[in-house]
Amino acid sequence: MKKRRSHPIMLAQFVWRFLFLLILPVLRGAWAAATGGSLLDWLGGAWMDVLSLLSIFVLAFLQWWCLTYQLLPQGLSVESGVLFRRCFCIPRQRVTTLSVVRPFYLKPFGAVLLRADTLAGGVEQTDLSLTLSRRRAREIFEDRQLFLAREGWAKRELRPGKLSIAFLSAALSSSLAGVVFFSTFISQTGSLLGEEFSDRIYGTFERFTKAMAWGLPPATAALAYLLLFGWLFTFVRNLIRHIPFRICRDRDLLSIEGGCLTNRSYSVQVRDINFVDIRQTVLSRILGLHSAFIHAVGYGKAKDDVTAVIPACRWPQMMRQLQLVLPEFCLSPRQAKPNFGAWMRFVMDALWPCLLLPAATWFLISRFPDWADFTLFAGLMASVPAYWFLTVRLIDFSSSGLGRTGDCYTLRYSSGYSLHTVMLPREHVTFVYLRQSPIQKLDDRCDVKIYSSAENRRVHHIRNIDRKEAIAVLDIDWKDGAGPR
Repeated sequence: MKKRRSHPIMLAQFVWRFLFLLILPVLRGAWAAATGGSLLDWLGGAWMDVLSLLSIFVLAFLQWWCLTYQLLPQGLSVESGVLFRRCFCIPRQRVTTLSVVRPFYLKPFGAVLLRADTLAGGVEQTDLSLTLSRRRAREIFEDRQLFLAREGWAKRELRPGKLSIAFLSAALSSSLAGVVFFSTFISQTGSLLGEEFSDRIYGTFERFTKAMAWGLPPATAALAYLLLFGWLFTFVRNLIRHIPFRICRDRDLLSIEGGCLTNRSYSVQVRDINFVDIRQTVLSRILGLHSAFIHAVGYGKAKDDVTAVIPACRWPQMMRQLQLVLPEFCLSPRQAKPNFGAWMRFVMDALWPCLLLPAATWFLISRFPDWADFTLFAGLMASVPAYWFLTVRLIDFSSSGLGRTGDCYTLRYSSGYSLHTVMLPREHVTFVYLRQSPIQKLDDRCDVKIYSSAENRRVHHIRNIDRKEAIAVLDIDWKDGAGPR
């Protein structure tokens, strides 16, 4: 492929970068208004504003013109810079995740966002991001497909149902995230359209909560509806992000597609997948549902990226689908697990909030009886996540442990409010740490911390395992301390 430039719509992105040049005309206009200058005096210096605008567009055009890319036999080469030229090349075999995002606002222009991530890049930002036409992005995708071609592999495809995607969206939804989004949206709207518009939104919400209080205090009803609307917003957002959903395994590539308003496509090299994580919440465990996620550099990196590979389904179906698209990752039974006497270690830190929150609620009600209804509601709302976390820890005690089949470890543990079953290949383990407290030394128990390959540090923590069993399962040398042999 000869050298090409990005889509012209990228000019708008470069213009946005140089908007700081408008500070000068804005300050000049403010100075004219403060000193009592007339409109004619301000217009008399309009040439400075025209010059600022012209500078913005010239700089944006130069940056766009000097940004070129070329698909070479060894990889994708990119050159950029106006005064100081910068050239770099990403080898084909080093691209872990290649993704194409088609935002709804770029669709009328026929443009897409092409992103490439490697192990050498940063944690927050994508290694390479270009705005290209759909045709050019498809050419780069097809070139990657041909390069990784392998004979004797049958293409496999999964299309999960909408109900399983709905359960996944519910599991990923968070009331807090929705509340933060609404607060930011209203404050920014007030900045752009005036505080009067923002006050109208708050007033409408206040009148709604009073009308739908159903006998509850207004403050209590407002808090309840705020949490409910926040959760519903994130649920709809996750649903739109994943529907329709498709997984395809072709040779050494795992392709994932999702999204209806903004379409997202990902191409991940299977050999670069660090681990597969099967997650459950308390609710999904009650319903017997599991969701599978992969951890690979560049996949799920952006804020609104697709994160799952298999939405919610029952265990037999989960195993069949994983065997179909990711047969390299095998599950093993627990070969080392906590003993019965370790239950206090699992529940101790979760038990204290469950005891202190009801006591604090009772104390506040007795001291401030006028606020009894609101205090009781707030105490109940605060106690729900506390008892929920205690339930997670109790399930973790009964299910956590270690196992190994060949060169693939199976790690079962809890993190936050989620239960994890991680299938981790031995080659992606970077460090193993066995930690013993003075009490654990009495019965030769230990906590196992396994660090896996990632852009940032990822730790898998399994509590209170027999030390000798852990060493046998992980096949490590305790004296040399700390790594797979």
